[in-house]
Amino acid sequence: MFQPLIEPITSFRPPVVHTVIPTRGGPERTNPASVRATRPPAAHRTVPALEPESESVQRGTQTLGRALCVLKAFGGHAGPLANAELVRRTGFSKASISRITATLVALGYLDRASDGVRFQIGMRGPMLGQTYRANSPVSLLARPVMQSFADRHDTSVALAVGDGTDVLYIEYCKSPRIATLRLEVGNRMPMEVTSIGRAYLWAQPPQQRERLLASIRLKSGGKYTRALQRTDQAFDHLARLGYCMANGEYQRDAYGISVPLHLGQPAVPLALNCGTILPAPDDAHIRNVLVPDLLRTARALEVAMEGVDGQLI
Repeated sequence: MFQPLIEPITSFRPPVVHTVIPTRGGPERTNPASVRATRPPAAHRTVPALEPESESVQRGTQTLGRALCVLKAFGGHAGPLANAELVRRTGFSKASISRITATLVALGYLDRASDGVRFQIGMRGPMLGQTYRANSPVSLLARPVMQSFADRHDTSVALAVGDGTDVLYIEYCKSPRIATLRLEVGNRMPMEVTSIGRAYLWAQPPQQRERLLASIRLKSGGKYTRALQRTDQAFDHLARLGYCMANGEYQRDAYGISVPLHLGQPAVPLALNCGTILPAPDDAHIRNVLVPDLLRTARALEVAMEGVDGQLI
């Protein structure tokens, strides 16, 4: 039988009568004791409802996400940026950007540039990347394998994950005997104009690949039609031969050879790249030496990191 959660009132409670105390030459006043007597018990008082935790957390997450987007706008080789440029890069309102940059300056993640108008990454900014690298198994397990390839062939070697419609370098090695490509850990570059971006796209499940390509088309607004055609050609090359190449598309004086791979459990899709400045090696050297060794290096990385938690990559 259903039992009520609140027991019925079984006793009569007489009403409290307010005692009015006459005063000389003034208005009547109420006895404070009787007023206190009429207040409901604390358990029955109406209190303001607490804000649901989920709404508070959601707002906090949104604020944090926006702050990280602003820091992300300084990625690569970006110099000092003004609020107007941050509005353009992030799509946030002027008021939001002003609040976020002020907060990031106060926290030490941004500094004001010498002109007093623009902002640049502060001393605490790099700490975010350093914390990631200190806790990531990539530097410990992948870097020695990648550096060995770079030294054998006098090239650079990069490992990248996806970041929206870009790829992000999470490890980068190079031979001391080559000219620098001006690249490093933390560099981001478009998927559609780089061999490493195309190899990353190929590493995705088909449905996710199509979603990313749709986002790239939407972002480009028809600007990268030729690049997307070359991306289709790269997919054909990847399907038949397991690798793809790009010569001077993103960086005019550089070439790159890239292969897809999957690291950790659950498996995370990434791409591995080797390259250097032009001129590129001859086709026979690429086909018979670099590509086979790059594929072996990718497999060695997969074996080295097969027991690693994919969420740590």
